[in-house]
Amino acid sequence: MALKDTEHFVKEYKNYLSKYILRGGQDEVLFEAYQNLIKLLDESSAQAANLLDIHNQVFKDVLNIRNDNDMVQWIYIERATEFLTQIIIATDALLLSLRENVEKDPLTGLYNRLAIEKTLSRVWLNAQEAKTPLTLVMIDLDDFKGVNDRYGHMVGDELLQEISGVIKKSLRDGDVVMRFGGEEFLILLSNTDGAGAEKPLERIRTRIEEGVFTENDIKITASIGAAVYPDNRPSSMEQLIEFADAAMYEAKAKGKNRLVFYSLLHGKK
Repeated sequence: MALKDTEHFVKEYKNYLSKYILRGGQDEVLFEAYQNLIKLLDESSAQAANLLDIHNQVFKDVLNIRNDNDMVQWIYIERATEFLTQIIIATDALLLSLRENVEKDPLTGLYNRLAIEKTLSRVWLNAQEAKTPLTLVMIDLDDFKGVNDRYGHMVGDELLQEISGVIKKSLRDGDVVMRFGGEEFLILLSNTDGAGAEKPLERIRTRIEEGVFTENDIKITASIGAAVYPDNRPSSMEQLIEFADAAMYEAKAKGKNRLVFYSLLHGKK
């Protein structure tokens, strides 16, 4: 937050805090503060530590202009603490929203690569601790470059949006779908072994194959590679991704528009 913006925020904070304290803790003052103060914040300035510094600075100014007895000042302290607590709750919600937006692909609304490392680490750890299977899937649209070349990138983007919807609707609510980059998607199916993953992945492949997308009635297919923990014995999440990626390229090599599990490559079990 620039200095000028900070000064404006501090001025507004002081204005609302004074009103809240001196008018008996009115809810309408707090509501108005929510609406206006949040608009002045960005991610860095919404940190609780910064807010606490601003609050302490402003509250001292408010008390210094008053000459009330100790009992009245104690009431002021209680109201000021209440005000700060409510504003922190509101800014925490703002921060959560900002972080979610940063981790989402603006085109498809799916998680992007910024979210991948954190999510993969958590899911990998959960699978190891709970000793439950985990299937990682790579999906790549076949000949997507031809769509961009023929119809342009705007139509290509529309196609990616529609395909993202097909993938999400073909999975369970708790399954994780990410846009890995370009026309490539990564899926995490927790508590799911190869046998359990085959049906939903074939459903995705079939729905894409049978679908007609965008106003240009585009037909397209997808190559899908899947690897399973612990069946494929990956030593790390990175290796599980490598296995799924190898299976996806095998699907391409075999003619595209198919699902291949890593266990079918090189006799690996």
